[in-house]
Amino acid sequence: MHAVQSQGLAQGRGSMAAFEESMADETALRASVAALINVPAEKILLTTSTTEGCNLVVSGLQLGPDDEVVTTDGEHPGLLLPLEASGAVIKKARVTEMPASDALEAITGEVTPATRLIALSHVLWLNGHVLPLADIKRVTGLPVLVDGAQSVGAIPVDASVADWYTVSGQKWLCGPETTGALYVADHESLRPRMKSYYASARTDATRLQVVHLAHTMVAGLRAAVADLPEWGFRRAAELVARCRDALVAAGFEVRTEAGHATLISFRVPGEPAEVVKAAYERGVVIRHLPDGWLRASVGWWNDESDIERLVGALQHV
Repeated sequence: MHAVQSQGLAQGRGSMAAFEESMADETALRASVAALINVPAEKILLTTSTTEGCNLVVSGLQLGPDDEVVTTDGEHPGLLLPLEASGAVIKKARVTEMPASDALEAITGEVTPATRLIALSHVLWLNGHVLPLADIKRVTGLPVLVDGAQSVGAIPVDASVADWYTVSGQKWLCGPETTGALYVADHESLRPRMKSYYASARTDATRLQVVHLAHTMVAGLRAAVADLPEWGFRRAAELVARCRDALVAAGFEVRTEAGHATLISFRVPGEPAEVVKAAYERGVVIRHLPDGWLRASVGWWNDESDIERLVGALQHV
């Protein structure tokens, strides 16, 4: 990323050589993201965020007041607000405070003949539970849009079970801000409300792309994807299990069930925002959630000492 930035500052972006190199890096990035989530590269386009990906899909479906969309009560605004802007009727399945095993029935139970779309997260940002995407698709047979912000780079992903699947570059992939991607199973299924140069120059999924990412951002995300170790998912799963056990053993209330993703939602005595500040002063970064719970994120780059520091910090707030 730094090398590309230095080259750009020295030579500029206007030459044909610079353009061709930038396009080659975009193609390589699309291929690496596609391989990571197990889909064909020609079905991947680059975005600035999961929010942009969700907006591209929802606006491209041209939903209206006669249409229903089934989602959950645990969705991030990056998905929920594009749905609300569509004008469709939004039905929220209650899953956040329910056992993870009940999610399939809760979601499919909201489906009616008017349902045009199921839109939900692969990993819920509020409690870290993994939703059964393949089962939801199998039971309903409906188009499925997946918010992959908390899954790609955190757990193994097969995006082909969905019709559209978003990728956040800056989260679990540890890439630069304002980077991401979108998997589109059938690009002809969308009638985009916004178009760019790509719409006139491309015939695959990239025709839907609106923003041309800076070459430095593309290079940065490409390097981040390449840096994901083959043992990363396994190591993250081991650490999150240890972290959950440590929080429970310390007497804290944990709502994230075992065996899910890399987010752990929990509660400790005190005002959540103040707990976050106190933990930060001890070198521990956690966040408070809109529903009053706290959340820790555990990645392959963490180790056992980080878990000890987390528990220790929470015991002293």
